[in-house]
Amino acid sequence: MLLNIIICEDNRTLRMYYQLIIKDYIKSHPDVDMKIILSTGNPNDINIYLDNNSNEIKFFLLDIEFPDSKVRGIDLATKIRKNDLNAKIVFITTHEELMPMIFERKVEPLDYIAKETGINAIKEKIYTDLDITVERLVRPQNTRLKEFKFQIGPKQYAFDIDQINYFESLERTTNVFLHAVNQNIEFPDTLKSISNRVPYFYRAHKSLLINPNNIQSINKSERKIYFKDGSSCDISRRKLVDFSKEHSELIGK
Repeated sequence: MLLNIIICEDNRTLRMYYQLIIKDYIKSHPDVDMKIILSTGNPNDINIYLDNNSNEIKFFLLDIEFPDSKVRGIDLATKIRKNDLNAKIVFITTHEELMPMIFERKVEPLDYIAKETGINAIKEKIYTDLDITVERLVRPQNTRLKEFKFQIGPKQYAFDIDQINYFESLERTTNVFLHAVNQNIEFPDTLKSISNRVPYFYRAHKSLLINPNNIQSINKSERKIYFKDGSSCDISRRKLVDFSKEHSELIGK
């Protein structure tokens, strides 16, 4: 199901930054159906959208104040929440003095981002908020993926989930190795992002995310995980304790 993303920011330069941030997120999550449906500096456009679109899954990125309009972001949020209990609302603003009104109106925003933190911090917060939105609103529609999709340059790849043994992050890079049956592929991504897309994979180490369904056995003394195809990877001592509580039948000496 499509996640509709709506941006309302009257500063055109900032609005373009937000669009680029979200487009980069969308590009790095090709398996999730999401799109910027509306990006505007006019809050009245949001009112029109709300009056004509009631059933979609929505993520709103809103400023709180618009100097050239009597409509405020908090007014938009109040209308959004009145008609949609599930929509995710993120405020991004310099008007911290209006925060008490957010609680008074009971709009229950997902986040409140201060513009003063800078564009890099804003990007990180938006990424986290989208991760949460996807996990809570989109993933329940398809709790277990059949294919894992990723992109290298302009080319998109799709892997059968059941063929993937584990993902491994690489130090001092933003790349990840996909270790599949008889094949390894390196591509740009992070374990955190992948974990949000395949939450049933297990974090066996800070740099490893494994597919529990492909485990043949675990050697406790060596702290190694062995997969059905004969390949293996390490598991941290702490994670071994946690994992053994749920999968004691796989634990060897």
